[in-house]
Amino acid sequence: MATASEFATEPGQLLFTPTERSSILAAVNYRNLDGSSTFFRANVLGRSDLQPNNTNSLNDNYDRDTVFYDAGGGNAADYEQVGLTLTGAYEFDGVTLTSITSYWTSEGSSRGDIDGGFGAVFLPGGGGPGLIPFPSDTQDSLDLEQFTQEIRLASTTDGPLSWQIGGYYFNSDFDVTTVGFDFPPPVTVNQTNDAWALFGQVSYQLTETLRATGGIRYTDDQKDFVVLSGAAPQPRSVGDENVDWDISLFADVGEDASVYAKVANSFRGPTIQGRDVAFFSAPSVAQSENITSYEAGFKTEFADRRVRLNGAVYYYTVSDPQFTAVGGTGNLVQLINANKGEGYGFELDSAFQITPRLLLTLGVAYNNTEIQDAALEVGGCRQCTITDPFRSVNNPDGSVSRFARIDGNPFPNAPEWSGDLTARYGIPVGNSGEFYIFTDWVYLGETNFLLYESREFNAGSRFEGGLKVGYAGNNGQWEVAAFARNITDEDNVLGVVDFNNNTAFVNEPRVVGAMVSFKY
Repeated sequence: MATASEFATEPGQLLFTPTERSSILAAVNYRNLDGSSTFFRANVLGRSDLQPNNTNSLNDNYDRDTVFYDAGGGNAADYEQVGLTLTGAYEFDGVTLTSITSYWTSEGSSRGDIDGGFGAVFLPGGGGPGLIPFPSDTQDSLDLEQFTQEIRLASTTDGPLSWQIGGYYFNSDFDVTTVGFDFPPPVTVNQTNDAWALFGQVSYQLTETLRATGGIRYTDDQKDFVVLSGAAPQPRSVGDENVDWDISLFADVGEDASVYAKVANSFRGPTIQGRDVAFFSAPSVAQSENITSYEAGFKTEFADRRVRLNGAVYYYTVSDPQFTAVGGTGNLVQLINANKGEGYGFELDSAFQITPRLLLTLGVAYNNTEIQDAALEVGGCRQCTITDPFRSVNNPDGSVSRFARIDGNPFPNAPEWSGDLTARYGIPVGNSGEFYIFTDWVYLGETNFLLYESREFNAGSRFEGGLKVGYAGNNGQWEVAAFARNITDEDNVLGVVDFNNNTAFVNEPRVVGAMVSFKY
């Protein structure tokens, strides 16, 4: 049975106010994790010997309390992270100058028995559960340094016009080492990212009820990659620059109701994926993607602010959308660009103060996405049932690779329907205490996990809920509570691995615990 320990601090903060107009806020974050990486479960999707007709669900190879791994070193994960942030502000006459400086480091590694089973078909005794073509045991380690700096100047005067201008700088430098135990040999790669931006925003109160806002941002993004050891250097460099913008209108249509509309254009810079070098393939590159979005919505409060109802509809198109094609028979992690992507949907969120003691919140969202590229293919699974059009290629080593066309498929890990529900009931105790009960629930609709579609690598509707019962004293300054996560002990698929067998990983089981917290 795996155990884990984690130590993390809430931001430790120290505030200095040298003068009435100036302030300096220093913050420190620290996290240390000594636990387990993801536990994979071989052939728990689709057909099994005991359920020959079962697809699209966890089959009889799945047992919540049993994990098969004969490698992976216990699937250990060890990470340490430190973050330092310094925020300074000075109030001039009519404007405030703000500087935010941040430095983060992270170092650690995680290892896993990726095939999720034991043995292999060619080893003495075979393997299982189900077909295990070959064992897979890999570890990735990270050594990261990251620095950011933002400076902005914002107006503080009264009047219809408000504005802000500023600049931003980002730098990251990290090494990733991939180790295959027995195969493949260790490889270390380095990636750096330098980006800077200039931005500005103006808001103007056109009438007493109508406000217009416009923003613009120039970004220059540069990334570099090189192999440090274990393979040829294979350097790659990508870069791009772009001007993003947005325009919005916000109108008050009553004392407790408003509507808005927004159109925006933005981009995501090019990027490099180099993990495939460890598996004897070249690093992959995805060029910039460009997104144009349209949104309209409303915000309301009524019944003396005991009811809140907000909603929005949206539509967006993406030119050259970036995707990551993972797995397939080649076990690759490749960046690709599709020709176009499209999405539309709506969101609703609400809150109801049923009584002074009982608060309910409810949210629902619909999100329809589509990849649009008639010629784009990605590598398919070894033993699943691909439902997209695909072609097979015979490799020199005798294996067969399959390539599926993904035109018309949804974005991976993007369910059409999702929702959330919370309820909180509080009972005052004395002048400053409260006994409370809180529950929260999340719903996710049908989800396709990969770029291509198959009978196995998707999930039906899933839900998960939690419960917390506690007492808060001194107006919330301290709290003691008991809690339960996944209280109904649902078995929900969170993701899949397709290159070796029909492997999945699932959510955490029911967890019951206690907590004590203090604010000072």
